[in-house]
Amino acid sequence: MGQEEQQHIEALFADGGGRLGELVAPLSDHGFEITRIDDPATLATTATDVYDLVVVPHDETTDPPVDGVAGVETALDHVSVPVVLYAVGFPGADVAVAALDAGAADAVYVPPEREELLARRFRCAVLGNDFGPPEQLLEDFFAHYPADAFVKDDLSRIAIGSQETTRPQGYSRDQLVGLTDYELFHPDLADALYEQEQRIREADDPQVNVVEHFIEDGEDRWVASTKVPRYGEGGEVTGIVGETRDVTRLRRREQLVAALNEGSRDLMRAETTADICRVTLDIVEQIGILPSVELVLYDGTTLRPADISREMPDVFEAYGNWFRRAVETGDPQYVATGPNGRRIRTEAGDADDIEAVVLPLGDHGVLGMRPADTLDEFTLDLANVLAATVEASLDRAERERQLRERERELETQNQRLEAFTTMVSHDLRNPLQVAVGATDMLEEHSEHVERIYTSLGQMDRLVDELLTLARQGEITGDRVAVDVAALAGAAWGAVDTGEATLELDDPRTVVADEDRLRELLENLFSVLLKQTADAPTIRVGHIDAGITIEQVNGVATVDEAPVTRPLDTADWTHYGQYIVSTIAEAYGWEVSTADEDGEHIRFEITGLEVR
Repeated sequence: MGQEEQQHIEALFADGGGRLGELVAPLSDHGFEITRIDDPATLATTATDVYDLVVVPHDETTDPPVDGVAGVETALDHVSVPVVLYAVGFPGADVAVAALDAGAADAVYVPPEREELLARRFRCAVLGNDFGPPEQLLEDFFAHYPADAFVKDDLSRIAIGSQETTRPQGYSRDQLVGLTDYELFHPDLADALYEQEQRIREADDPQVNVVEHFIEDGEDRWVASTKVPRYGEGGEVTGIVGETRDVTRLRRREQLVAALNEGSRDLMRAETTADICRVTLDIVEQIGILPSVELVLYDGTTLRPADISREMPDVFEAYGNWFRRAVETGDPQYVATGPNGRRIRTEAGDADDIEAVVLPLGDHGVLGMRPADTLDEFTLDLANVLAATVEASLDRAERERQLRERERELETQNQRLEAFTTMVSHDLRNPLQVAVGATDMLEEHSEHVERIYTSLGQMDRLVDELLTLARQGEITGDRVAVDVAALAGAAWGAVDTGEATLELDDPRTVVADEDRLRELLENLFSVLLKQTADAPTIRVGHIDAGITIEQVNGVATVDEAPVTRPLDTADWTHYGQYIVSTIAEAYGWEVSTADEDGEHIRFEITGLEVR
């Protein structure tokens, strides 16, 4: 404990409301003896000669509030020792300024938990707030301020400068006194600075945080400067007070980021993986500060360096295991050498120790780099941004490749559809027309002739529907209420039923496209009729949200529910199965088969609105 902290201090709290109660314990632990009185007015009748300090509270959190500034003024009327205002809560800086203006030795807002700081503030109020002479304060500022700060006279001579001012030239602060920019810089730069400062002095116009560019030793440099007029006692301008900060590094980083952004646009325009790899290396060369970079691609099994017609560094050869680990984990690998000489994974924050950076590119591969010198945080950030941009570009290129492949497949399909429609239009419709014409020439209008007409009409309708499907890509039509019994009868008449019979078991009414549902029924009837050589009975009934079609002759009665299975019967044509599946899919229906007894099939059409 220092000598000043060993000194015993008698403190008088003018606080009848107990607002300063939380200060007693921490101050007592630091050598303060606390006595309380009711309020500052009580000081008029209190012997205060034995006290070193009077503390009055300020509290705006109660009703009525306690005005500490008025308490300071009252206390100073009755005591000759320092008076300190202590604020409960945070009333704002105005209260502290008003208390100090009223003569308080200090205005303290420090919370009780900060015991040491609190005790030192009160102790300084007793011993005196000695900040030192102004000359020493000014000297301390210029000796320790970490920027180029200076004061110049009206001849632009340096009257005083900070320690940072001396760093570029290598002179001491005393040696710089009396020099101007003409002695320190190239004449062109010195002329520009002098004219700038002349304008500031003559126009009395401060310049705040203005970025200036100049060339020094053949290299671009930028500084951000603030320069304001300096005034004499009569208000006349007597020189310049200023500060400059070298922002060359910041400006170069901005240029690098701009170059990366420009290169990113080229990446997003590249169409193939090879193009993206080439553009990536172009960006690396343009940026310049990125270390040796190697692109390694992954095909799902093997990692291989990108096939680019330029010399590539051997990063993959040296750090292949880390490339594979980056692909397997999807995490960046920052490689360093451990104390035992073995390579280890480190964190990005330890940039100085990193000897290789391996960044995954999603499922596409890895971007690896090996710096010649130590890395910094900015370069690592730049590398990660580049890797993210390359990955996004590869993602986009892969999507576009898949889209082009799909477009080629669709073009091939369209060509096949065109050939199909041509075949349907010519190779099927022409024979149909011949068959119709030949039927017209039959003299006997027997039942067989009518059946021929019915079949030819059905074939002609199917040809029209096939052409519509091929050309328009859809088969859906208007949905209406359909009497399933009547529709099943019409479909039955269009199929070669032989000796089979149709049985209707209250199939109800459904909402559907009548033509499509009839076509579906015709195909299902055809399949069931081919299941046996006997004369079966085909029953059409209903279930919840659907229709059933089944062969009922000889079907065994079973207690358990039938096992449903997909449409895999080989008893219908490929076209018939395609039509059934396509119609069902188009309308959101589901057609399934139920194996009743291992031999007989029952079809269920569900997803219909049954009325």
